[in-house]
Formats: sequence, C-alpha cells, structure tokens
Amino acid sequence: MSKVEDKVLEHEYDGILEYDNPLPRWWMGLFIFTIIWSVVYMFYYHIAGMGETQEQEYAAEFKMSSEEYEKIAVQMNQMWSNISYQPLTEADALASGEQIYKTNCVSCHGAVGEGGIGPNLTDEFFIHGGGMKNVMDVIINGVPEKGMISWKPLLKPEEIQKVASYVMTLTGSNPPNAKAPQGEKWEE
Repeated sequence: MSKVEDKVLEHEYDGILEYDNPLPRWWMGLFIFTIIWSVVYMFYYHIAGMGETQEQEYAAEFKMSSEEYEKIAVQMNQMWSNISYQPLTEADALASGEQIYKTNCVSCHGAVGEGGIGPNLTDEFFIHGGGMKNVMDVIINGVPEKGMISWKPLLKPEEIQKVASYVMTLTGSNPPNAKAPQGEKWEE
C-alpha cells in the first residue's frame, strides 16, 4: 500500500480542519462489488423472477413438511388401529412390561404398584375402570386432570400392551404400605 500524504482542505471551522483523503482501494473495490451484486440480485429475483422469493420457498417447504406429516400420520394410524386389548401371559412379555413399568411408572405408582402420587394398582378398585381395555386406555390417553400424561407418543402399542399386562398381574398382590383404595370396585 502506498502512503498518500494527507490533503487538508482550504476551509476552517472554529479551528477545525477537514482532511480530503482518498478511501483505501480495497474498501472502494468492496463497495463497487456490493453495488454490482445488488443490481444482479435485483434483476435475478425481482425483475426476471428466475429465483424463488421467500414466500415461494416457504410454500415449498410447507408443502414438503405437510406431505411428511401426512405420511407419519398414516403410519401412526395404522400402528394404533391394530392394537390388541388382550392381556399377554408370556414370561418375556411380562418381564418387558415390568421393565417399562419400572422405567416410567414407579415414580407415581410405587415400586410394586402400592400407589403414591398415583393410585394403588394392586387392589380391585379403579378410578377409570378396570380390565385390560380400560387400563390400556388410561395409559394411552393419560389422565391430564390428575397429572398422568398420555404415553401414546412415547410408547409403542406393543409396549403399552406389555405394561398393561404387567399392571394386571399386580392385582391382589397386597404389598406393604399400600395406598387406600380409590374409585369403585371393578368386576368384569
């Protein structure tokens, strides 16, 4: 870079002098490039209409995400339409259900179903109805007014069937420190 001697303009205001120095060449080059770029950009997007506008890009992405959502919704509906309300009795299924219970349910229903924040699962009294179908429906839909979340988005239908089958095996186990019965006595 060449050093240019400062050039002072001939006028003075209250003892203040004004310099008239040229801008650096790199700055002027960047400034000119920016002007050329803005003209090309304006022509490409707004005059010729060759590029997509923000609205067009948004509409394309929205359409793509809507199609993906529809595919996922169809898969979820197929998955949940084939759900079985039959209790499982195989040892592997019950062991898997017990593991799911210990992972997700112990904090509210106790280690052996004795109850805590949630109701006692070992007696014959049910707040929302007993039997496999009602237990699965409570697990699937939750009970928001009581603080129980819906497990439908978190567990697969097979997992819900396994944990419900495990919960059904807890009936009549009479654990120590069980919570008092809540709801009505259930008879099939």
